[in-house]
Amino acid sequence: MTRIATAALGAAALSSLLSIADAVAGGLGDHLLSEEDATGWATTGTSLLLGATFALLAAVLAQRGRDIDAGRRSVRAVRLVLTADLTLLAVLFIAGILVARYPDTVLYRAWGAVSGTGFLLMFVAGVILGALLLRRPELRTGAILLTAPLVIIPLTIAANAMAPGWGHPGYAETALYLGVALLGLEPVPARPVGVAR
Repeated sequence: MTRIATAALGAAALSSLLSIADAVAGGLGDHLLSEEDATGWATTGTSLLLGATFALLAAVLAQRGRDIDAGRRSVRAVRLVLTADLTLLAVLFIAGILVARYPDTVLYRAWGAVSGTGFLLMFVAGVILGALLLRRPELRTGAILLTAPLVIIPLTIAANAMAPGWGHPGYAETALYLGVALLGLEPVPARPVGVAR
């Protein structure tokens, strides 16, 4: 286990905890962060945490790329898309700390549109990568979590329909963040006996 993988797992756990806490708070009637707090310390801290999480998850995918790909072009293509998207989201969330100071501007709306698109792409690429890795026993735990949004998102929509306020992307985010982080924690395949290191 590398330091990057350990840091990514820790950041994913913290971001997931924050997302679930916000989801529960929203279900109870008030999100943790409001629009009025767009430039406050809580929002700034959240943006820094998410930016760091996205950067570390991208680093895990880059560092473990060869082991994840296992020579499969389709896996490599999707992994690279997800890595690039997570890198973009890291930059956007850090930049968002400054952009939030200028609401109701073209810059703010453009930032929101690009961030929203990147967020959606993260789920699509994550689910596809997970589906491609499901047959790999050494990566199966991460793969299952990556594909979990296929079930979690419809359940979240249904929950929100039955109990308004309980629909939140945090549930699916948690599965995706932890799924990517666990790809970094899986053991590297052992070398055959007698092969020099």
